[in-house]
Amino acid sequence: MPPESYQQQQGAIVSDQFVSSFVWRNPTRIVYGLGKLDTLAEEVSGIAGVGANVFLVTGRSFLRKRGILQQVLEDLAEFSVTLHDRANPFPSPDDADAAANHCRESDANVVVAIGGGSALDLAKAAAILATQNGTSRDYMGGGVNFENAGLPFIAVPTTSGSSSEVTSGSALWDWDAKNHFGLSSPMMFPDVAIVDPKLAMTMDQNLAANTGMDAFTSAFESYWNVNSEPMSDALALEVIRIYSDNLVRSAIQGDMESRAACAIAATMSGVGYSNSPPNACHGIGSPLTLFWNVEHGQAVGISLAPLLRWNARAIEHKMPALLVALGVEDTDAACAKITEIIARCGLHTRLSGLGVGRDDISQIVEHSRWERLGFMPNPMTEDELHETLVGIL
Repeated sequence: MPPESYQQQQGAIVSDQFVSSFVWRNPTRIVYGLGKLDTLAEEVSGIAGVGANVFLVTGRSFLRKRGILQQVLEDLAEFSVTLHDRANPFPSPDDADAAANHCRESDANVVVAIGGGSALDLAKAAAILATQNGTSRDYMGGGVNFENAGLPFIAVPTTSGSSSEVTSGSALWDWDAKNHFGLSSPMMFPDVAIVDPKLAMTMDQNLAANTGMDAFTSAFESYWNVNSEPMSDALALEVIRIYSDNLVRSAIQGDMESRAACAIAATMSGVGYSNSPPNACHGIGSPLTLFWNVEHGQAVGISLAPLLRWNARAIEHKMPALLVALGVEDTDAACAKITEIIARCGLHTRLSGLGVGRDDISQIVEHSRWERLGFMPNPMTEDELHETLVGIL
């Protein structure tokens, strides 16, 4: 027989998982719907006023080639727009500092980003750094608090997976030092997120698969996080259900219905994990990107199935609802379905497919972000991680 109904299991989570207290954070106003990019000027005016100075962050050519950039500039004709079309994949601290300096020089009243996670993260960093006295490296890892509030920020995602449009962090990559840092503060939440599924239609199969796998994986990590609570759990379960039903179709067929479903799921994932963050899969994915140039969604998703199996016993009381969300009956079937989804999306399910050999496993273990693995409910040693990774060679 199939597991109990989703509603019954949702109730079981709340009653079984006693949480004495928690604080829920997400101040971003979310504007969702087909064609909502057309409301950008209205949102800018509402935040900064007519005639405001707008600092617009985009990638180098993606929006321009598709005619979207020209449309946006025409819509923002009543404002003074400074274009920063220099967002690269995996922005570096130097990229963030350059964007912040450009933003200051523009005397911006509001920052707008249109693009994937890298463009949004870069703009988010620029919006907060433009009002500070230091550089990005001064504030990395939360060592020093920001002195001043950042500029207002409007995020418009064109992908469905980074969730940066509703989160308070900006991922930065130091390629020379082979290190992955982040800027994070409650002051960095975007003021507005405009989620227009029509923009998600610009993604090719690989981009849809990678970005979707990022948000899909993040939902599992949020669900098993030792600091999870009923509200983040409810969002994580719905995100898992939506992606389970739509991610393969979004990547392969790319129809509007599946792309729209993944667009809202990505935003929901970010709202939830802003309060119960991604952890182990992202911690392991970091060296895969830094040393093997693996795309982010692929890097984090490849360890999802074995880490779900690792943590399942520690969240035994929460597993029934997770199985319902995935549409399976037990943990083995859950891991098999995750692996199937990854493969059908055209991504690798084995580390060997990424160019990783047995002799490389120790390097991954050494450079994994162990502070993030510490949020798993079932603790893992270096030897245990080594064995787990050998299992997916």
